[in-house]
Amino acid sequence: MTLSARFHGVMSVVLAGIAVAIAVWMLAQIAWGWAVGFVLLGIAGMGMIIYAYCAKCPCKTCCAHVLPGKIATRFSRKPGPYSITEQAAVVVVLLLLLGLPQLWLWRSAAAGITFWVLNAIAVTQILIFVCHACPNTYCPVGKVRKAKVTA
Repeated sequence: MTLSARFHGVMSVVLAGIAVAIAVWMLAQIAWGWAVGFVLLGIAGMGMIIYAYCAKCPCKTCCAHVLPGKIATRFSRKPGPYSITEQAAVVVVLLLLLGLPQLWLWRSAAAGITFWVLNAIAVTQILIFVCHACPNTYCPVGKVRKAKVTA
């Protein structure tokens, strides 16, 4: 994995983490109990993504995101194609972590805009820098990106 891919992989995780922290902070202004619940949902959701997706990646030892790859090595899952269930689990978790905070984030336009800008930068970094350097041939996003390049 190139140094550039690793930098952008780590930065994408950091930026998405800051965005989630903003969502938690905004929810904590309303109700601490709900904020704690959202944090627990986030931890469980990220655990699900790491188990369903990262643990099956053949590149977890050289993951550009670093920490998810290191955590994924703890699971003894064989690399291979992702099932519809695994892909759906990742999509559902991401939709929850991105969609649920919209209920309280937009009480402050600055918080809502910052949340989306940080996540947009993170996704852009992943698609431009991380995916190009990632050799995971099972990744559905990588397959789509490579198909578009060759078309």
